[in-house]
Order: sequence, then C-alpha cells, then structure tokens
Amino acid sequence: MIIKLFLVIFCISILTITEKAQAQSQSFLEMGPDKVRKMLNEKFLAIEAEKPEVWKVENITIKNDDRTTPLRIYKPNDQKDLPIILYIHGGAWVAGNLDTHDNLARYLCRDVQALVVSVGYLNPPEGKFPVPLEQCYDALLWIVDNATTLNTTSSRLAVVGDSAGGGMAAALCLEARDRKGPKIELQVLINPVVDNTWGGTLQPQGDEFDSERWIATQYVKDPKDTSNPYVSPIFAKDLSNLPPALIILAEKDMFRKDAQKYADRLLASGVHTNVYTQYGIGHLAGNGARASKQAQQSLDVAVAALRGAFREKNQ
Repeated sequence: MIIKLFLVIFCISILTITEKAQAQSQSFLEMGPDKVRKMLNEKFLAIEAEKPEVWKVENITIKNDDRTTPLRIYKPNDQKDLPIILYIHGGAWVAGNLDTHDNLARYLCRDVQALVVSVGYLNPPEGKFPVPLEQCYDALLWIVDNATTLNTTSSRLAVVGDSAGGGMAAALCLEARDRKGPKIELQVLINPVVDNTWGGTLQPQGDEFDSERWIATQYVKDPKDTSNPYVSPIFAKDLSNLPPALIILAEKDMFRKDAQKYADRLLASGVHTNVYTQYGIGHLAGNGARASKQAQQSLDVAVAALRGAFREKNQ
C-alpha cells in the first residue's frame, strides 16, 4: 500500500498512471479526454517540490492569424541581454499546462539565469495537430520580434521540451530549419516522444501501448499524420543542419529506445548531440514537471548544457 501510494503521489511516469487507471477497470478510452486531463493535471500538481523563486513572472497572450496563445514569461533578474529559453511542456498532449509545469520553468529560469518563455498551447483534442506546434512556432517568432522589448537578445536562444513537449521541441527545430526561421542554439529534449506510430496502427491491440495509441488519436486528425516528421520527428528524412542537441533519457522509460535512435540519427547526420541517461528511473513526466528531487539530477545536466551553450555564444 505504501509503495502504491508513493507511485500515485509522485507520478513517476505516464505508464504508472495508465496502470492505475487500468486497475480501476477504466482505460483512457473509457475515461475520455476531459477526465484523463483532469486526472493527469491533478497528479502533476499534487507532487510536492520546492517552488524556485524568480525575479518576475508575467502572463501575456499573443495572436497570429486565428490562433491565440497564452505565454508565461519568467525573468531571473532585471539585467539586459539575458539568453532566452522557449519551453514546451509535456503531459501526453491532452494534459499539462502553464501551471502544471510552472516549477520546471522556474527551475530553468533561476538556475540557467535565462529568460524563459513557456507556451500554453491548446491541448488536444480541442487543439489537433498542427495547431499546438504552430502555436509554439508563433511563440518562437514572437520572441525574436520582441527581443528588444524584453530587454534581451534572440542571438542566444534555446528550446527545451519534456515528454510530449520534447517531441514537439524536436519538431519545432525541424520546422524552424525548413522554414528558414530563427536560429536555435541548442535543443534540450527531456524524455522525448519522437515516434507516435505505435507499430503502425492506432487501433487498440490489447498491449502495453494502447494508452499511447489513444493519446495519439487525440493529437492527430488522421492516423496517417503520425508518420509526419512534425508529429514523429524520427521519420524526418533529413536531420542535417539542426541545432546541437542534448537528449535526456531515463533507463526504464518506454520511450527511451526511440529517443536513442533519434539521437543516433542526429549524430549520423552531423548534428552535435549529447545523450545523458539517468539510471534506475522511469519516464519523468510528473517528477520533471514539478522539478522534484528525483528529477533534479537530469535537470541539472540540462542546466549545465544550456549555460555552456549560452556562454560559448557570448564569447
């Protein structure tokens, strides 16, 4: 009972939550997106962790075409020319928001000493692909266009994402390259989901991937879209000329093998890529979001990489 309670409270992984739901004879499919979102968000917010103090937090809304996107801006101090991190939260696409991942954004802001812009993209199924990714691209363009107003510089710009947000961060780098958009100095992908095809079908198969198949059906309009590189970056034919990457893995994460394959492909394509694996743990969905003690080992690796990239750019 104690172990089970520990797992529920600390939400070690999306898989753990899935198993709990199945134990209650209620699959994600039976629960529906609203209940799944409520459950996951409550679990994220229930994790007890230090709330890092930062100098200033501001909520704004940007608009591009018919898309309206909330952003939360974190500033570590009042200095000018701070580096910028565009942060894309995880949460299985259907869940996660600016509040569930507030701690992680604060952690990056305080420890990297960077201005962090967190994107409140529209969760599926209300926000189907490509809308959430386009909102992230809108935020990227907004950062560059408003760097002067922010008293900073877009010449030192990184993208960070965790879990589903890690896959979106990888896709955003592909999109920025393909559109000849803003230059990104580093992509940090924390336990990223880079393959959403799940064996080539989104129909339930009665195996351990059925919850992930359901999640994918919420994100895409057409099952064929799962092989789109902007949904599953591992299917990109060309991975050259992308930003240097740090890919953070967890030993017991079900997404680890795909993320490692993606890292190997980046290296083979000439992209400077570092891989860090934290052993003995599973997918850091909830723990990473709340920047718990368990997550900090991986997050500190991300902090060091970001500080190093920004320092090199400043020299």
